[in-house]
Amino acid sequence: MLKHMIVATAVMALAGCATPQSQPPVQNAATVCGTDLPFYEGGERATLWIRTSAEFRASAEGIYRSALQALRQGLADPDWSAEPAQSGDLSGLAPAVVMDIDDTVLDNSGAQVRMALRHTCPADYPAVWDAWVAEAAAPAVPGAAAFIRAARELKDPQGRAVRIFFITNRECGARTGVTSACAQKADTLANLRALGLDTPTLEADMLVRRERPEWEGEKLARRQLVAQQYRIVLNVGDDLADFIPDVRRQSLAEREQARCRHHDWWGARWFVIPNPMYGSWQRVLGPDLDTALAQPLTPPACGETG
Repeated sequence: MLKHMIVATAVMALAGCATPQSQPPVQNAATVCGTDLPFYEGGERATLWIRTSAEFRASAEGIYRSALQALRQGLADPDWSAEPAQSGDLSGLAPAVVMDIDDTVLDNSGAQVRMALRHTCPADYPAVWDAWVAEAAAPAVPGAAAFIRAARELKDPQGRAVRIFFITNRECGARTGVTSACAQKADTLANLRALGLDTPTLEADMLVRRERPEWEGEKLARRQLVAQQYRIVLNVGDDLADFIPDVRRQSLAEREQARCRHHDWWGARWFVIPNPMYGSWQRVLGPDLDTALAQPLTPPACGETG
């Protein structure tokens, strides 16, 4: 109980809230919602790690620094691609980097704090998330803005500059009182511009969910569209599904097999930003945390030992 009070106090302090002593008693999630929340017990610690730890900032900055080095290497090799369907001499294609947005470029831990403190129920999640996106005020993930600026300055041997494509599952749709037919895209563009990441092609460079009928949660169709005209040199995300299709509903063993099929790509062509707050990894575990904790440790795979 004391540990939970300490975590709750810290989260509330980060959100600018009063301490637990001045708050009404916290209700059980099932009592509030009639069902489990889309957060695991202890999720506050994951959010706090993102928001406060030097370890997270060091990790994210280090990953982006390594990604920039890999991008330089990949640009010099005309056979290099981070998209499995691309192979052979790709020198006829201009270079590109594909990036996820949420908790890869934009830090949404502030939204996680709000939803945890408000005990946001599953039915209310879309509205709360949409309100967060509408603020267009998320900070950048450590290292992300510097990487994007530096990447855009690089060129391939033919002198063609790197273009950054943002493939995000922020959703295209109207919002009451907003003229844009794709409100979350407009918000996200404003957020990136506020961070100094604008370019003349930024709107075309962002491919959001359901902007076209075939653009659903799976990102493969959008990457394939980019790959028609560009050599995808790197892919940066925070979820296995940002890189590999059809993993969102797979078992733990199937996800490990998918990871292993591209064992040599991680940290070379594909770069993962740590995100312990949410993701497809959480969905596969199911709603019962005790059952998930009781599972045996995932054994080493891909020829690894230890």
